[in-house]
Amino acid sequence: MREFFHTIKFKILVCIFALLLGFLIYVAIAAGASSLPKAFLETVSSPFVSLSTTVSDWMESTIDKFVNADKYKQENELLKEQLAKIYSNVLEKEELQKENDQLKDMLEISENNKDFKWSPPCSVTARNSADISGGFTINRGTNDGISLYDPVFTKTGLVGIVSEISGNYAIVSTVLSDDINIGVRGADSHALGIIENDLDSAYTGHCVMNYTGRNSGIEKDEVIVTSGSAFFPKDVLLGTVTDIINDSNGLSVHVQIKPFVDVFTVSDVFVLIDFEGKGEDVSGNSN
Repeated sequence: MREFFHTIKFKILVCIFALLLGFLIYVAIAAGASSLPKAFLETVSSPFVSLSTTVSDWMESTIDKFVNADKYKQENELLKEQLAKIYSNVLEKEELQKENDQLKDMLEISENNKDFKWSPPCSVTARNSADISGGFTINRGTNDGISLYDPVFTKTGLVGIVSEISGNYAIVSTVLSDDINIGVRGADSHALGIIENDLDSAYTGHCVMNYTGRNSGIEKDEVIVTSGSAFFPKDVLLGTVTDIINDSNGLSVHVQIKPFVDVFTVSDVFVLIDFEGKGEDVSGNSN
């Protein structure tokens, strides 16, 4: 113990104490000699008063939480229920607004196509990440009147066809898929062709129109529409021509088309379940 009084630590403590004492005396003198005891006591006791106030406040808060724990829990549960109800109402209103917007889009298309009959509005519920052509699943199926190979739309244009179906859902193959063949034509040139895609075209987000005559008059930026078949009504918008490549046979061209609809980001679609001429071939015979 005696050795401690000779250590550097002890000397430092003495210096700190001396500085503190000097500071207290200075404060007392500055406050006036007559108020020396009061100033001294206030200066010394100030940290303890502050600490006491802090501890008192903490104790009051802790006791309040302990005593009223059940009350606060009930209030929190009630608040959660109220927030959940408000959130549910907001979602319901948004869903109704979205459905109303889709119905307006259907009506807009049907004004020029009186024979079109639609399924209820559909939402994309899942995407096939392994499908380079952007295939997806919708929340409607046979229970909603949808059939295999029914065309799928947005107001902007053709999205694809129903390639698999169940009672409550359907899988859509998009216009980029190599499983899809659509008869199409140029809106201005009336040049005919068939959509036949491959992995390369799907990777670049394009459709490929084949069997189009080299002298058909088709041009870049021309709008491409469906030519009509047993599964697709005519004059449905598909996309625009981005490139025309001569075939090696010298008689035809390969036409690259950028679809109007981004099949990778579309979230709401509708399915055309019936139209005039559905199920008939180009000769007008029923399948």
